[in-house]
Amino acid sequence: MGHWHAYAWTGGTKPADRDARDMASATPPPLLRDWFRKPRVLLAGTFADADAALEWLGRELAAHPPPPGALPAEVTLAYGRERLRAFPYDLVTRYYTAGGYVCRDLVRCEGEPGVCPGPP
Repeated sequence: MGHWHAYAWTGGTKPADRDARDMASATPPPLLRDWFRKPRVLLAGTFADADAALEWLGRELAAHPPPPGALPAEVTLAYGRERLRAFPYDLVTRYYTAGGYVCRDLVRCEGEPGVCPGPP
């Protein structure tokens, strides 16, 4: 059954490409599907429905607000709501803040054995 895995990473700057591509490195990957191969410490939650996934994202955006002049958190959430309801796909939320680089991604999973990091 389809569900979403939430991944979270916060750092001082965007990770170096070599770290992002290294599946043993606890940094966000360049390709969303590679999250499943990254260390499980980055897995922030698993959600069976879009509303629960978006609630998590809303809490994360409130805890790490985008800087002034950037896309407001409300716009990101509205886009996410439309995307996850109209299309059961992934949602990427990566941005700079005054304190660093924030990555909060929701990745759609179909529960494939050997791929899924854990069903809801």
